[in-house]
Amino acid sequence: MAKQDSFTSEEWNLLRLAPTLVAGGMSAADPSGIFGSLKEATAGAAGMGEAFKAHGGLELFAAIVADRSIPAMPEAKSLLGEGSREQQLQNFRKAVLQRVESAVDLVASRASPQEADAYRRMLVDVAQRAAEASREGGFLGFGGVRVSDKEQSFIAEVKKAAGIG
Repeated sequence: MAKQDSFTSEEWNLLRLAPTLVAGGMSAADPSGIFGSLKEATAGAAGMGEAFKAHGGLELFAAIVADRSIPAMPEAKSLLGEGSREQQLQNFRKAVLQRVESAVDLVASRASPQEADAYRRMLVDVAQRAAEASREGGFLGFGGVRVSDKEQSFIAEVKKAAGIG
């Protein structure tokens, strides 16, 4: 069972921030405008909330919920890098996936197998929910698809980074 003091402050910040980064990574996978991005962020947060509620009996999840501090965000340049907008979005997706791998490795090394599995599944669920929150490729909310090919690809990458599938 993992508690907050099982991790350094930097590691703890990463564990708390990774789900939010996954939701942001989904927005970067196939940008859908401000309203679509807001829907994706909200859906990702709802997925986190449901995971915390469903796994509240697990010490790791209870500790994350109990921590009311605001996680520190990494510097934008460390996430976006240099280059065109498209290159920065690609850099962001890669940075998110690297942080997912790091967070999952931390949980796997210091938490129970049940906590590690629940954490992995939460990250994938956040990606899935964010992808399904907004239609892609339509016009003014009409047409398009619920989950685009780019979003499906990002979900698959999150699964791989999380060690699922």
